[in-house]
Amino acid sequence: RTRVPAARRRYEEEAKEEAMLRRAAAQRPLLLIARRAVFSSDAGSSDAGSAAILRGSSTAAVHADALEDHGGGRMATAHDVSPPLSLSTTFTCPEPGSDGHVYSRISNPTRERCETLLGAIEGTPSSPARAVLYASGLAATFGALSRLLPSRVAISGGYHGTHQVLEQLQRISGGARCNPIPLPTPEDAAAVLREGDVVWLETPRNPDCHVADVAAYADAARELGGVWVVVDSTFAPPPLQRALTLGADIVMHSTTKYLAGHSDAIGGALCVRDAALASELRADRSAVGSTPGALEVWLLMRSLRTLHLRVERQSATAAELAHWLDRAVRREAGHPLAGLVHSVAHPSLPSDPSHGVARRQMSGGYGGCFALELASEQAARSLPAALRLFRDATSLGGVESLIEWRRKYDDAISPRLLRVSVGLEEAAHLQEDLQRAILQVSAAAG
Repeated sequence: RTRVPAARRRYEEEAKEEAMLRRAAAQRPLLLIARRAVFSSDAGSSDAGSAAILRGSSTAAVHADALEDHGGGRMATAHDVSPPLSLSTTFTCPEPGSDGHVYSRISNPTRERCETLLGAIEGTPSSPARAVLYASGLAATFGALSRLLPSRVAISGGYHGTHQVLEQLQRISGGARCNPIPLPTPEDAAAVLREGDVVWLETPRNPDCHVADVAAYADAARELGGVWVVVDSTFAPPPLQRALTLGADIVMHSTTKYLAGHSDAIGGALCVRDAALASELRADRSAVGSTPGALEVWLLMRSLRTLHLRVERQSATAAELAHWLDRAVRREAGHPLAGLVHSVAHPSLPSDPSHGVARRQMSGGYGGCFALELASEQAARSLPAALRLFRDATSLGGVESLIEWRRKYDDAISPRLLRVSVGLEEAAHLQEDLQRAILQVSAAAG
């Protein structure tokens, strides 16, 4: 007598659950329609949740991928709050005429979702952006230059890896393509550049943090016609700098740095306004196999949610430390490091040669890196090992502060220079660590 009611209750509960699932399935198309309406690509929309309003904001960094329409199920994660990681290399053949995934080198749900998210972050309400992800920053650099294939690339210093990519493309082309020429000033561009050239701007530049005037170069390129402007914005991701809105044709990021931001995922990205160019870049990426791994893409997507919070904090702390160190450079009375610091380079400093450009261009902050020169080479070489909160490591943009004696990797750099990447620690703690260590190594150096 007791078994029948229990069995009946189980039956009724199962029937109720099945009915609930059926109702949810019936409502799913309405949910997708609602999502399409909320994140419409209509740039003229004034709705509070529209793409035009959200693009470029921290809200877009949290919601853009979930709100985007992907052909009614290409991501197939409508009910996941935290997106899953798709590790599959291949997919069940889609129905004829449908827009499904086939092979992960070509497309993948995790990568497509992350590209949607990054595009929304790089874009603005009036200027949408498309993102294309790569296996590394150098793969992205190769992707941009191999698509444009210029005879000449106007470039000034910067990351040595970019010059290695230029050398590779010169070798592949038998010297016909990607030959570097000195970057002219915007005023001299008309006399130096010609149709088909690429202007490659790394801004802020590694490691001296010099800021190039993107808008001025874009205007000069537009007047000449047929000149491309590519901006390596690794040192200043959104919301610090938005080079596409300043007139750049392509923005490159080493996503390993600030975008991923946790020193655990290598990757690169190209961001463009033109949808056709984005499709061409994806086709090239598939052909040469520079597709990023799904895990790295998932880690990047996780990190983009907090991008605005991280880089704004890092930028503010870097500016605070740079100003404090600059007072030592100027031998301010009573400064504990007066006479021990030779120079500091950060766009936030009024004395910085590119400060005026940075004020116009870097609307969200001046970046989380700065260059520091001590009074002697011996002190500079010794400083990383003497610090406790800064790790002696290359790379930048992570949540932990890093410092490196840059001459170790680049013979063209001053032997007194150190590159500092500021993390998320308290500014006062980092200042105390720097003060103690600089006093220590300077005393040892005599």
